[in-house]
Amino acid sequence: MSDSNKTHQFQYDIITDLPTSIIKVSVKGSGTPTEVINMYDEINRVAKLHNKPNLLLNVVNLKLNYSGSDVLKVMKAIENILLHVRIARVVSPADFKSDLIDLFADNNALEIKSFYSEELAITWLNEP
Repeated sequence: MSDSNKTHQFQYDIITDLPTSIIKVSVKGSGTPTEVINMYDEINRVAKLHNKPNLLLNVVNLKLNYSGSDVLKVMKAIENILLHVRIARVVSPADFKSDLIDLFADNNALEIKSFYSEELAITWLNEP
């Protein structure tokens, strides 16, 4: 595998040792629907294990390797996981798929909101 392929490989890091109820996940690379669903399964498992219901999800360096309609299918597939976690997504302003995710969240009463900075995302997660 060449170095250029490694930079596009789907990867995420889960950080649980923050002194708050927040889990921080940084995602990068190019993700398929299956990889994203599996990531959320792992995040849910870790959130329950550490009793941390808030997720700071930085997806600025993530490229979803699928269409807008598949974004909605993935959201539907992970909806049960999302019912138990409050998610602040840090996104790139150029990522139109974030608008689809926010719309899905609004229509399904999920606590998911997108932000352009981690500071604003953390402030929202810390609100009652």
